[in-house]
Parts: sequence; structure tokens; C-alpha cells
Amino acid sequence: MLSKTRGNFARMLAGALFLAPLLLPLGVSNAQAQEVEELGTYRFWTAWKGSDANGVICYISSQPQDSKPTNVNRDPIHFLVINRKGLGTKNEVQTLVGYPLRTGSTPEASIDGRGFDMVVEGSAAWLASASDEGTFVAAMRAGSEMVVKAVSQRGTNTTDTYSLLGVTAALEKIETACN
Repeated sequence: MLSKTRGNFARMLAGALFLAPLLLPLGVSNAQAQEVEELGTYRFWTAWKGSDANGVICYISSQPQDSKPTNVNRDPIHFLVINRKGLGTKNEVQTLVGYPLRTGSTPEASIDGRGFDMVVEGSAAWLASASDEGTFVAAMRAGSEMVVKAVSQRGTNTTDTYSLLGVTAALEKIETACN
């Protein structure tokens, strides 16, 4: 089961803080989105800084370089690593898959073939064990490719492939910004 903090963060993701940088390319103006600062883009990963009621939040995000099947209608797809200074959390791993996930399913994120099970809430998934987050982020730093496999509520199997080029620089940027 998701922790209360993670569940609350999932609901916050629907709010302006997280969506601001994701909505700007879709034509939503800065005036419509809460203030979020882009810290830099490093190859396929972008570093961001914002705040909520608990304080400063820094995160990195990327979109997949390949998504299958290609004929499926999905909202924007993102993978994130989140540091929340105000709550003292670091390396929270999350993916937004662009559709409601099948309840009770177990999405998997794998880095260069090493798999990590995830848990589901709506269209988001987190690592099944928060104790794996440090190991997962270390694998991201050392790896070259990450693959997320999930099943929609309708039963569609999807595979999203991310390049890990730039992830180390983006992580270092948010570690400095949220220190």
C-alpha cells in the first residue's frame, strides 16, 4: 500500500506545481501554472525546483524516447526522481504512464535488465519498496537505459523506454538546489 505521504504527493501532481513545466509545452501560460523554476536540461533529463506547503521540492523528469504500442492514446508520460527538502525525503522514484493503471497490477521499471517492482495509484506508480529508492537511483546513474512496463485498466500492455543520458547531471543539479 502507498504511504500517506506518497498518496498525497500523487494528488498534488494533479495540481499546478508539478504540472506547470509539463503544461507549458502544451500551451498553458505561466500565469495559469504555479511558479516552478527550470534548473537545466541535461540530454534527456530536466531538473526543476518549486515549493508547496511543506517547502522546497526539486525533481528531475524525462519523457520516454520510445513508447509501445504506438497506436494507444495516452496523456503525457514522465519518469521522475523527487527530493522534498521540507519533508526530508530524497530519491523518491515515480512514473506517470499516461493512463489509469490496472488496480492490483505490478508495473516494473528495469535498468539495464535489473527489474524493480512498482505499486499503483491511478496513473502513477512508485517503487514497491521505498528502501530500494537509493539503489534504484544509483542504478540510474550507472545505467544507460530504463524500461517501464505497465498494464492499463483496459488491459493494454505498454512499454516505455528512457535514455539515462544526462540523468547524473540532472540529479546533481537538484541535490545542490535542494541542499
